[in-house]
Amino acid sequence: MTLIRPPAIAGTFYPAAPDQLQSEIDGLIHAAVEAETKGDAPIPKAIIVPHAGLMFSGAIAGLGFATVRALKGIVKRIVIIGPAHRMAFQGIALAKADGFATPLGDLRCDLAALQTALALPQVQVLDDAHRMEHGLEIELPFIQRLFGEDADIGIVPLLVSRCAARQVHEVIEALWGGPETLIVISSDLSHFHDYDTAQRMDDHTRQMIERFDAESIDTNDACGALPVAGMLMSARKRSMRIKTLGMRNSGDVTGDKSRVVGYGAWAIYTGTEKMRDPNAAGNASASTGDPAGGTGGSTGKSTGGGFVGATEQLLTDQGAAMIDLARRSILHGIAHGRPLEVDPSTVSPALLAQGACFVTLKKAGQLRGCIGSVMAHRDLANDICINAFKAGFGDPRFPQLQENELNDDLELSISVLSPPRDFPFENEADLIAKLTPFEDGIILSDGNRRGLFLPQVWEQLPEPAAFLAHLKRKAGLSMDYWSDHMRAQRFVTRGISGTDIAPTGFWNT
Repeated sequence: MTLIRPPAIAGTFYPAAPDQLQSEIDGLIHAAVEAETKGDAPIPKAIIVPHAGLMFSGAIAGLGFATVRALKGIVKRIVIIGPAHRMAFQGIALAKADGFATPLGDLRCDLAALQTALALPQVQVLDDAHRMEHGLEIELPFIQRLFGEDADIGIVPLLVSRCAARQVHEVIEALWGGPETLIVISSDLSHFHDYDTAQRMDDHTRQMIERFDAESIDTNDACGALPVAGMLMSARKRSMRIKTLGMRNSGDVTGDKSRVVGYGAWAIYTGTEKMRDPNAAGNASASTGDPAGGTGGSTGKSTGGGFVGATEQLLTDQGAAMIDLARRSILHGIAHGRPLEVDPSTVSPALLAQGACFVTLKKAGQLRGCIGSVMAHRDLANDICINAFKAGFGDPRFPQLQENELNDDLELSISVLSPPRDFPFENEADLIAKLTPFEDGIILSDGNRRGLFLPQVWEQLPEPAAFLAHLKRKAGLSMDYWSDHMRAQRFVTRGISGTDIAPTGFWNT
């Protein structure tokens, strides 16, 4: 028996009549093609497109789909990843279906690819999440009209709820394929702000996307923040290129600018194609009346994604030196009772820039000390030395480190922190829903009470509700406490461990 997921939004988000739907989709793609700069057009590996009703975001979605029309006859698999709107769950969900239907016919699911995804622990089968979901279905008529309703193309529809962006990235990597595989990321931008605020927010999101800054994008910036971030991680890893195709919001369509939703489209290229001049007359962004202005996009290769890219490069270049500073500061503490003082002439200038870090000690896998800086207020080299000393000798939860503990059972690691960013929420349930396991570091405060969890804490507390409850306890509050004055800030980290440098004999090197 063949299981087909029936259309849920025909007649609302798009026309239910096949001939009307064909006409509308064809018109949107034609308008997008007409808006393109003429000449050699590169073909993206992936596109990011919106998922509102066709009258609101169809023109912007058309810009994205028009860039892949040359894949007709080549593409055999389309991975579609978007956020779950109808229900919250842990991880990523596929539907128990052999195909998805629209008024234009059925699109078969690539069952082999879905099994590949299902082999990952963060992926599950959850029909209820797909039953009334619009974020994937709205993209299907574009695929059918662009490549043909009878084309032998398998789709891989995946909904993302509570997980880490890196877990979405893992799914994308598993399904990457070759030229036969196209990736479609479905996401709108900001929601329900006034027109001017939405423009500012969406332009900031554009900048983050063009910088491949996956870790800074959150659900306030885009409802599909996790799918977008997962895709940007893959693009950054491969030194891909990205181009903003167009942006607008619902106020540009309806004229009501009091509470709008933002839309944008991007094309992501492998980095080997010849790119069109984004400043050429008639480029797609300008010709669609982009309200942000000047968002033609970045055609350069990824520079590494802001804090994350710069920190990963720092750890590659200076990680061994950073670990050695922490190790020597602890040895200096054993001998002299104070942290190592850094001689600026002996360290790289990169470590003399301001930075914030936490230093963690574990004994036989159990926490033995952890002290750090939330905000950068001194050079990173000295921050490492001071925090390493405090982790060994100043953490009030543990006795001072003894020389006989310096053996292979004692592990040392350094986490470099991004600047904390306000993490708004409406209530406790909303905060829990917005937490991203294994990625978010959170600072929670209420009055003079404050607690901080590094992202590593998710390894012990993988459930968002438990993570938050224990964070409240760390802040000196009861685990069931809540108030309207609660505030949260989010940060991310990148780190390195002594075992990465010397798995054995670390304290003797």
